[in-house]
Amino acid sequence: MNNMLRCLALLVCLVPMAQANTVALPPVVLAQLNVIQRAMANDDYPQAQRLLEQLAARDLNPSAEAYVLQFQGNLALAQANEAQALGHFARAHALAALPPADQRRLLHTVAQLQLHQARWADGVLSLERWMAEVRAANTEAESIRPEDYLMLAQGLSQLERWLQVVEPARTAIRLKGQAPEDWYRLQLAAHIHLEQWSEASGLLEHLVNRFPEQNLYWEQLASAYQSDGRTSKALATLRSAWLAGRFSRESQYLWLVQLFLAEGVPDRAAVVLETAMAQGQVPRSLRHERLLGQAQIQARRYQDGRETLERIARRKPDYATWRQLAYLDLHLKQWTALKARIEKAMALNPDAADLLILSGIADAHHERYDSARVTFRRAREHEATRGQAEAWLNYLEQVAERA
Repeated sequence: MNNMLRCLALLVCLVPMAQANTVALPPVVLAQLNVIQRAMANDDYPQAQRLLEQLAARDLNPSAEAYVLQFQGNLALAQANEAQALGHFARAHALAALPPADQRRLLHTVAQLQLHQARWADGVLSLERWMAEVRAANTEAESIRPEDYLMLAQGLSQLERWLQVVEPARTAIRLKGQAPEDWYRLQLAAHIHLEQWSEASGLLEHLVNRFPEQNLYWEQLASAYQSDGRTSKALATLRSAWLAGRFSRESQYLWLVQLFLAEGVPDRAAVVLETAMAQGQVPRSLRHERLLGQAQIQARRYQDGRETLERIARRKPDYATWRQLAYLDLHLKQWTALKARIEKAMALNPDAADLLILSGIADAHHERYDSARVTFRRAREHEATRGQAEAWLNYLEQVAERA
């Protein structure tokens, strides 16, 4: 919008004399306007100001007054006084004394200045009114440009009328053809605010193809897919960004890991996290180590998961870690290690009945049947493990009878 205002003074300054010839003005007024225009063209603003004040003091008809007000608006714009310029142009338009095309041109100028002055509601109203008048006039000389639709969308976005932003933003892009990147961002912002994820992802697909170097678009596209329930496409997009070396933040690696896990590909999740941690892109925090262990175990890389959990236990030897290690040892039939894990876990939680079952199993495999019976009897005292304990005690009785 700033670029528009830089051009606005020139565009408006060039119009009045051509317009003045289409309306009957007193010769003295027309001659004075010519002098004023030459003074402004030579940047002699003090002289132009004096002559305009003299002219404005005359008893002018409405048409002449409207042209004088336009010149005063031009002068204010040339001196970067937009608020004053807006006042002059608005008064000129309110006189309704100019030919219809000139009135529309004035209204367009008023709308632009209102928007640039952050008078969003007034600017939107004026611009919508101008568009309606141009459509109704349906002349070859007048048209609604892509930039006009963009201004309307910008004004509506400032008013947070997101549902109304989409259409003018989309129209601006369509009419422009190869629209600037910021135009797409405006439409994208509307879709995101409205949680229109399908529309957002479609637009982001275009942005990713046109601006592949913009890493943000890859991430936004994956997010839009995920919000739209298309997790597999989110994963594919994020994985492509990772393979292309577009990740720069820890959160991106962790997001990809979580997506791999959600899509049932834990081995890929483990590889991504292992690589990122090895390269220093993700710190080896306890939280990240636990995530790695989860991925490794889900991928049935039990020995790797066991080593990861052992690292965690060395840093923070809590009950949950010892318990998880005990179950891994059971799966891997590491009976000696299993007993050691159970001992450490039950020192922190003596009522862990399920670990009593594991301890009894380890004793049974080592043929320490008496110790196993004692442990299973302890487990039988807990309701949650009573059935399992009874089954194991029955098994031990059968073993004793065969001996």
